Order: sequence, then structure tokens, then C-alpha cells
Amino acid sequence: MIHEAEHLQLIIHGATAFELLRTALEFELFEKIEADGGMSLPAVAASLGVEEQPARILLLGLASLRLLRREGENYVNTPLTRRSLLPKRAGYLGPLVEIQEKITNPGLVDFADSIRRNTNVGLRHVEGPGTTLYERVTTNPALQQVFYNNMGHASRQTFPLVAETFDFSALHHLVDIGGGDGSNSIAVAKRHPHLEMTIFDQETVLNIAKQNAVDAGVGDRVHGWPGDLFTDPLPTGIDGILFCHIFEIWSLERNTELLRKCYEALPPGGAVLVYNFVSDDDNTGSPPAAFMSVYFLTIASGEGMVYSVQDMKTALRDAGFSRVERHEGVGFHHALMVGYK
Repeated sequence: MIHEAEHLQLIIHGATAFELLRTALEFELFEKIEADGGMSLPAVAASLGVEEQPARILLLGLASLRLLRREGENYVNTPLTRRSLLPKRAGYLGPLVEIQEKITNPGLVDFADSIRRNTNVGLRHVEGPGTTLYERVTTNPALQQVFYNNMGHASRQTFPLVAETFDFSALHHLVDIGGGDGSNSIAVAKRHPHLEMTIFDQETVLNIAKQNAVDAGVGDRVHGWPGDLFTDPLPTGIDGILFCHIFEIWSLERNTELLRKCYEALPPGGAVLVYNFVSDDDNTGSPPAAFMSVYFLTIASGEGMVYSVQDMKTALRDAGFSRVERHEGVGFHHALMVGYK
């Protein structure tokens, strides 16, 4: 159990904890330790090409964070590190660390001003046109790659549970709103060969998605539809809409507006699937929901947060969906809500 004082120290020195982790990934330390089955302090220093004193400081920090542990004279990876910090493992979180480093952390210094002004003041650290992160990354190929590496990675970690849990057999043409690099559409198309998928997103992103679909062998059934979610019409001839990791971006009022647009585009019996991270209904957790909510307000859109299941249900009903169902077992702090027309 962490003592109260240690708990506060972790909060106060959170940026330092992050840099310990990020630096270990930069030096590929966890991979080297795993390959050798453990490494001593002199071996780590030699492998990293640094003096023993800074290597000792890095090892002290990583061990205190329970990312490494000592076995005799050697440091070895903990089970958590083996699951989540080795690039070839399915649970690898490197893309999340990279987006935190290059996009999120620089803007967090503006959180207080973002609260005062109720807008994303921290976006000033990302150059480009537009008032949201999603617009600005389209003019910065390097940052766009970082952003969609993380989004695609997150989708591959959690969305397969939706593809396995929800019965897509009654649907024929599903639109993936803001489908990014196509990870979600590809997962559904591969599991359900009868489905046509159309990704509705910005043109620069669709180029990435189309190539990924071809590489995955589903390029004939995963299509692109460029447009602005708020101003452009949705594709016609559809009977399903996937609203994945979109709800947390916008205000509840704007989400209701978007879901009403989905309702109007669907035929009777059509369905909209809303899949997102969720916070507790009493607004007391979880920590990931809290951290992401700061990001949405301060940087991403200036108006979103991670909402509760009840928020999602209310927005769906207010948009016109009289029948709303929740599907369980869809991943870490996630919920899948389905509204039927």
C-alpha cells in the first residue's frame, strides 16, 4: 500500500515519473534487459553508453516505479513491464507515451487558463490552422503520424471486443465516423465478410486508412468518404453508424446534435453504436477518465471530457433513439451503447 505522503509525492513529481519511463523507452532499456534475462548496473551503463552514476539514477527511478526489480545484482523487468512496455507484446503502450510526450504534455501547462476560459488554450503549442487538434495535425505529417499511431493502437487494443460482442449480422453497410487510420473498420470487415464499411473522415487521414485496408485484404469493402462531421452529409444507403471514441471530444449538446444527424441518416431499424471511455456515474473516477478529460479540454477540442454511461444514454434518447441498450464486456473503462431507430 502506498503511504499518503508517497501518494502525494507521485502526484507532485508526476512529470519526473513520466520522464523516467520515456527515457527508458528511448534507450530501449526494457528490451535490452529482457534480451539478457537481467542486467547489472555496470552492464546497463555499458549497454546505454553512459556513466554508472546516471545509469544508477535511471535504475533507481524505474525500480521505485515498480517497472524493474532487483534479483541479486541484476535488474529484471516486472510483469507489468513485460505486458505493456516491450514493443513486440500485444499490450505495448509506447504510442501512448509518444503522444503524451509530443502533443499532450507541452499543452498541459495551460490547464488552469483553459478552465478559466473554457477552451483549449494548450492547443497553442501545436502549430497549424483550425481550433482543434484534429484540424491542426492534418498539416503536420509527423504529428499526424504520432496521433494516429496512438489512436490506431488504442483501437486495436480494445475495439476487437466490440467486433466480438455486438451482433453485426443484421447490418449491411456501416459508417465509421471519424474512423482515422481504419483500424476499427478493418477489424469489423475482417470478422464480418458481409459488411460494407465506409470511413467518414478528413481526406488526409483517408489516404492512410485506404492503404491499411488494402494491406489487410479488405480494401474492396472498406471505403472512404471525405467530409466535415458537422457540415457535410453522411453517406446514403447505410443502416449502421459507428461512433467510436468521438463522444468524449465534444460537449453533450454537440454530441446530441451529431447523434440526431445520425438518427436522421438511418432507416427504420438502423443502429448507431457509441463506443467510448467512460467515467463513473458519480463523477469520482476513474483516473484515466480524469486524465483524458484534462486533455480534451486543454488541447484536443476545448469542450469535451470522458462522460458517464448515463450521459451517453441521455444524449442518445434526446437525439431520438427510443431504444437504447448497453453491451457489457467491451474493454478497459469502456462502454458500448447502441441506439436503434
